Formats: sequence, structure tokens, C-alpha cells
Amino acid sequence: MWVILSAGIAIALGTYLGGWRIIRTMGKGLTDLQPQQGFAAQTSAATVILASSHLGFSLSTTHSVSGAVMGAGLGRKGGVVRWSTATRMFVAWGLTLPAAALVAAVAEWVCGLGDWGTALVAVFLVVSSAAIWKISRREVVDHTNVNDHEPEEPGVVTTAMAAVTPPPTVAAEELGVTIPAQADTRDSKTPSATAV
Repeated sequence: MWVILSAGIAIALGTYLGGWRIIRTMGKGLTDLQPQQGFAAQTSAATVILASSHLGFSLSTTHSVSGAVMGAGLGRKGGVVRWSTATRMFVAWGLTLPAAALVAAVAEWVCGLGDWGTALVAVFLVVSSAAIWKISRREVVDHTNVNDHEPEEPGVVTTAMAAVTPPPTVAAEELGVTIPAQADTRDSKTPSATAV
């Protein structure tokens, strides 16, 4: 029971403290989504999640949505994914699993020591949640400023893509002027190649 209660509290606190930051990162920090890209990303993520559930596969909904957002950003003409932000997300995902396992193992060991161990875990959760809340209030992100986000410095891929310029387009009329038509200099007595 304590595990379910503490997990629910952790999820609620995480959503309360970091929800708007996640919205800003997914909508503006990872790639700049327009409404049609948001629709495409959410539709494709929902399709993957529902198909996976129907087939009985387990997956991370966060990973599915993040991948869909990156794909929608790349699919738009001129759309660019900020790979530095994506890399930070991948590193965080890689660290989350072992970190959560370690914290759960320590919490289980302390709770196994008796009632005072359970109380110690509860106090730790309250203190750590308060500390995270205090740190997150340095720059408050909420519904009033979720779109007020300074774009981060472009990464290597973004800089390289911006440096590539498409070749100039030349109208067909201009080509006719610059390349003169060749006069037919064949002798009428010489058979043409098509007649052979």
C-alpha cells in the first residue's frame, strides 16, 4: 500500500513541478511545432501506442510521443530537430531506469526495518519533494509563459543544415537565351542515324 501511495504522490508532484517544462520542451525546445505538426505527432503517437497495446507489447508512451514529435519536426519543409535537446533526453532516459531501481531498492530495504524505516522514507520523500519544488521555482514555467522560450544555441547538425544553400533556380526561358540553338549542319546526302 505504501508503495502505491508513494508512487501516486511522486507522479502527482512530478506533473505539478515539471509539467509545463515538459510541454515547453516538447513543443518548442525539441523542434518548433506548428498546429499541423502537433496533430501529426499526436495522431502517430496514439496509433503506435494503441497498436502496441492491442498486440500486447509494452512501450513507453513518453518515448513514443517524443519520437513522433521529432518525426513531425523533420517532416516539415525546413523543419529542424534540436539534437542537443534530444541527446539530453536520451541520456536522461538511460539514467532514469537504474536510478529508479536504486532508489526503490534502498526504500524497500529501509521500509523493511520496521515502522521507523517507513517513517524515514516518508520524511525523505517530503524533504526531497520540497527541495525539488524550491529549485524548480527559480524559473517558473506555467500557462502564462510556456511559449516565452529563448531558443538554444544551434547544434552541429542544425548549423550544418543552415550552411547548405540550395542551388539557384533558373527559369527555362533564361536557359534558352544562354545556350544558343545549334544550326543543322548535316549534309543532305549523308543519311541520318535514325534512318539506318
